[in-house]
Amino acid sequence: MFKKIRERSLHFTILAFLTGLFLGVNLSFKAEALEPAHSYLDYFHQVYQIVRTEYVDTVETKNLFYGAIRGMLQALNDPFTRFLNEEDFAELKEETTGKFVGVGIEITVKDGAIVVISPINDTPAMKAGIKAGDKITKIDTSDLKDKSLPEIIKLIRGLPHTKVKLTVVREGFDDPITFDLERMPIKIDAVSYDVLKDHDTGYIKVKTFSSDTSREIEKALGDLNSRGIRRVIVDLRWNPGGLLDQAISMTELFLDKGKMIVSTRGREGTGNFKEYLADKPTLYKGGLVVLVNKGSASASEIFAGAIKDNRRGKLVGEKTFGKGSVQKSYNLNEKIGLALTIAKYYTPSGVSIHGKGIEPDFVVSSESFPEDDRKNVNAIYREKLVDAFLNTHKGYTPENRKEFMVFLKGHNLPISERSANYILKSEIYRFSKQPLFDLEFDSQLKKAIEVVGKES
Repeated sequence: MFKKIRERSLHFTILAFLTGLFLGVNLSFKAEALEPAHSYLDYFHQVYQIVRTEYVDTVETKNLFYGAIRGMLQALNDPFTRFLNEEDFAELKEETTGKFVGVGIEITVKDGAIVVISPINDTPAMKAGIKAGDKITKIDTSDLKDKSLPEIIKLIRGLPHTKVKLTVVREGFDDPITFDLERMPIKIDAVSYDVLKDHDTGYIKVKTFSSDTSREIEKALGDLNSRGIRRVIVDLRWNPGGLLDQAISMTELFLDKGKMIVSTRGREGTGNFKEYLADKPTLYKGGLVVLVNKGSASASEIFAGAIKDNRRGKLVGEKTFGKGSVQKSYNLNEKIGLALTIAKYYTPSGVSIHGKGIEPDFVVSSESFPEDDRKNVNAIYREKLVDAFLNTHKGYTPENRKEFMVFLKGHNLPISERSANYILKSEIYRFSKQPLFDLEFDSQLKKAIEVVGKES
């Protein structure tokens, strides 16, 4: 748990604001500013009474008020602020512990579209090939127009081992891509690590910032230190973020005491300003490179921004997602609540990355199909040709790679050898445990190895 080094006192808490709104007492505003709020609350009360007494069907009071709360929060036009009913509240608790049922994607609303922030490693979505930046246009047969983010999340989630079909539009592909996914209980192991033996480098993959992340990072670094590892690569690609306190605690392990990690600022005039400085002895002081991409968001960006701005290490990969807002959950009772955006965070250099992202020191694109291959690649996935091939061929062997090329040509869908090998290997991993890292197709990791060697 981190210590708050400096915190300017809040003029009023958010809870006091909400309470004041409904009681007509908000001491942070002058009395005359309250009159419009009183009027609107009178309108609300009148509409409620009319509906209760005149509407053609009997309605439940709970549904009316839940709907009103949702409408109020939707008026903020902030996809990260939402009402949490009993089901939503329980799901939020599951997510922060790293356990939930779904397909394993983090989504948001961006420019009116439902966009994948990141597929989560070793989940149905990742194994099926869903990528950060994919725009979801349909779930099963449901068009997503005019649906809220919580409604869409509910459509994706469901009972374990049931099926859901996601249709996405992907940049660079003319036709939509459809994925048939099986909902599974998702247990995210926040941290995995190993040693890149040929390079004498520790590799730490951080999948999410859940309640155990910083503790697991501390354990990994302790082990790597005991093995004499003096350079480390921290991989935050496809990490959609998570708990703010875990991002702070993890960053403290790499920075000297007193270094700025992040600051948060609320609405102007509220006095809601906090700075977080490293307050623990540095656990790891060796060479450091952080891998990021467009699926690195929120807490991932806090860590990456702190490392970059403090010149503690280098960032390699692609520009991050750009989610620079801070949410806080409030319990309205033991079963319902709301998640509210209360502040934006700023990197140590004072920059807000919300909607912008963080540029890495070394820009390296992820593996992608050449333009000449894309049309045929789309057809290969659509017609499930790899599944047919793997029914009679097992393993990623030199013989199978050659036969797969012949197989595709026989279906009049030839592609380059590298693209064919990438597809074959990726599909094989769908049905077996993926290795922690794979240098054959990971140009970003290769560059990170090169850079961290110069840093140590």
